[in-house]
Amino acid sequence: MPPAEVCDVMDFWIAAPWPLSEDETQQRAVERFGWTTEVENGRSYLMNTVSNFTFPDVMTIEVKNVMRSMSLDTSDTIRDITSESTDFLNDAFTLMVREGQARWGKPTLQNFKDTPSARWNVDGGARVTFRFNPKGLSAGFETPQGAEIERKLGDR
Repeated sequence: MPPAEVCDVMDFWIAAPWPLSEDETQQRAVERFGWTTEVENGRSYLMNTVSNFTFPDVMTIEVKNVMRSMSLDTSDTIRDITSESTDFLNDAFTLMVREGQARWGKPTLQNFKDTPSARWNVDGGARVTFRFNPKGLSAGFETPQGAEIERKLGDR
């Protein structure tokens, strides 16, 4: 995904009228981005089928019918890690962080278990995180409700 598109997706969620349920969140994603849902064993799962990634899953976490967070891949999965693929992903991650910084200000940079990340506290109490892994890039969004719980738990 181009950096501007990643940030547009995050801006959409920043502006959403939280709190929302998982079903409401999935419906908004289907309507806005053209994503799809798949039902397995009676549970609905959100899929970013638009980006044509190998693994289109969008992970959503809901507690007591209130969305807490979501994460999605922003690059396809690298099967054979090489110095070239790592350099490519590093460049793409840098561009994502620059775009995020232009929109939300300077991020907090972290490196947890050799996984660099950039995190922003954004309007309304939500948080956005971009992660670099040699197998691929991802973006995470914590709703204001989810971010507040994480803050109370010491920002795990």
